[in-house]
Amino acid sequence: MKNRILIAVLAATFALNSVYANDAILDALVKKGVLNQQEANQIREQADRDLAQTTEMYNKVKVSSWVNSLQFFGDGRLRYEWRAGQGNFAGTGKQAVDNQDLNRFRYRLRFGVKGEFTDNFSYGLRLETGQKGNSSNSTMGPGLVGGPWNKATTDLIAVGQIWAQYKATDWLTLVGGKMENPFVNTLMVWDGDLNPEGFAEKFTFKTGNVDWFLNLGQFMYTANTANFFTGGAAAANDVWMFGVQAGGKWQINKSLSLQIAPTLYAYANAYDGGGGNYTPTLTGGNITGINDLMVFDVPVEFAFPIGKIPAKIFGDFATNLSGDQRARDAGFSQYTDQKYAYQVGLEIGAKKKKGDWQLKGYWQHQELFALDQNISDSDIFDSHLNMEGFVASGQYMPTDFLTLMVTYAHAAAIKNDLPTLYSAGDLKGNVRNYDLLQVDMVWKF
Repeated sequence: MKNRILIAVLAATFALNSVYANDAILDALVKKGVLNQQEANQIREQADRDLAQTTEMYNKVKVSSWVNSLQFFGDGRLRYEWRAGQGNFAGTGKQAVDNQDLNRFRYRLRFGVKGEFTDNFSYGLRLETGQKGNSSNSTMGPGLVGGPWNKATTDLIAVGQIWAQYKATDWLTLVGGKMENPFVNTLMVWDGDLNPEGFAEKFTFKTGNVDWFLNLGQFMYTANTANFFTGGAAAANDVWMFGVQAGGKWQINKSLSLQIAPTLYAYANAYDGGGGNYTPTLTGGNITGINDLMVFDVPVEFAFPIGKIPAKIFGDFATNLSGDQRARDAGFSQYTDQKYAYQVGLEIGAKKKKGDWQLKGYWQHQELFALDQNISDSDIFDSHLNMEGFVASGQYMPTDFLTLMVTYAHAAAIKNDLPTLYSAGDLKGNVRNYDLLQVDMVWKF
């Protein structure tokens, strides 16, 4: 009788306390001879049932049985930004030097959920501010009709990412949706805010000290509402972007590593939906054409310590294998050699926890016919091609969740006889000189 009472009391008590502490106490009671093993197991089973009932009673969040995990994540950012361009041509034949300055206070919010399903499936969803695919920024005090601090288009919350992933084997992962960029890349080629839409396949395997990877991507670049027209109109096919990346990371020793990721990007139906032929003009101001683009890109990274401080030398080299034809289509057949881009820089420090700091600087050179101007970074050089210059930034973490950052960039035209027309940037026309200053405060949650 005493044992039964003891079992009931212990079961009720254990249901309200730590599972690990309960197990330790039960094991101690068994060793002392107060309980036998069968009685200890009964207490555990009763405690598990009581705890499950209590959890079900008070649990306000219900998820499907096939959801194994659910994690919320996100970040917020406040930014002061100044960007200025000198040498904008306001119209055809006008050679006067114009100046354009943008002084803005901006903010960004990104919030999402990710986790795992059963059967090796996982998922992700991220919502974010911003109106454009290459920017999640909203500008404070928008000049919109309807009064101050209008919650109009500048404050819209949009889907930044939505993807599903299946880990088919230990070495193959399949992804579909609007996803984080699956390729090893730099800002010279890819804007960090872009989330391509389509499909990706990621292969990984290891031999010795080398982690090998093969990344494939098939992205819907432009979806036309109708692929066939009658009545004499031309057909318009969907435009696709394809990427193939094969590389590896060699862990030379505990503190030294080298990563190389050769990549090829190509396009299908580029004349149908990508803005037509690449024909930069002084009046149009905006170029979107993606014809004659087959970009071979090789990002490289060598990590090493400076004392106890982590550091790395990084770089990127790219060339458009169809750059000579792209130049001829643009009407600049004398500049068929302007098809190269490169970046080289140094990074020192880390940014993982309170007290960490990081300094970074690099030189970047992007010739007019070398890259896809629609996906190149919209902050550094404002998405203008035919530009070269330097970028310097510093970061400091006063807490585990807060990062302070300052970035400055300056660039100038490579060839003054060629335009620097933008695609996705903010400064219009042919910029001869460009300056950027950004002061950021970012917090994670």
